[in-house]
Amino acid sequence: MASSGSRTRPACADQEDMPKTWMEASLDKDKEKDVHIPSCWCADVCKLKVSTDRNKSWTEGRRFFVCPNYAHDRRRPTNAYDIPPSPPPLCKYFTWIDHEVPKDVQEDQRRDWLRRQRLFEESYARGLERERREKEARERKKREEERARKEKEARQEERARKLVRARDAREEDEARDKKGKWPRAT
Repeated sequence: MASSGSRTRPACADQEDMPKTWMEASLDKDKEKDVHIPSCWCADVCKLKVSTDRNKSWTEGRRFFVCPNYAHDRRRPTNAYDIPPSPPPLCKYFTWIDHEVPKDVQEDQRRDWLRRQRLFEESYARGLERERREKEARERKKREEERARKEKEARQEERARKLVRARDAREEDEARDKKGKWPRAT
């Protein structure tokens, strides 16, 4: 192994956190002179990368060490003859250097959260407005049905009054005819 006797290899990070896209990175020799470059499980010295994975925003911008034989880090072949006959061992070792999310990524995450929150609130407000309109429509329909029912009752009452008047008038006419001077035709 490439590590010295007193240094141990950092534990491998959770594979689910492994970024899918990254680019080369380097250590700042002045600020990070005490950072130890570990060797991976296949005893090669790890490469330093920086995550560019936008799908996993908590990893974006963070640096990590990864096995130089990691599957996604190999150069893409241009034709079938470029593929090596047997691939190197793939140990899938990686470990984070930056355990904190960079400030610019935190700011992006905060903006994304605020945007999602605003979209949620707008959607919620639209839902409340739609419910209010539906309730008003139901109440308007109920008032219209009540008005139509009252109009129908009023028409029926008016018809009943007219029928009573017509019957009374007919009976009165019949009673007058019976009292009249002219003899009844038989």
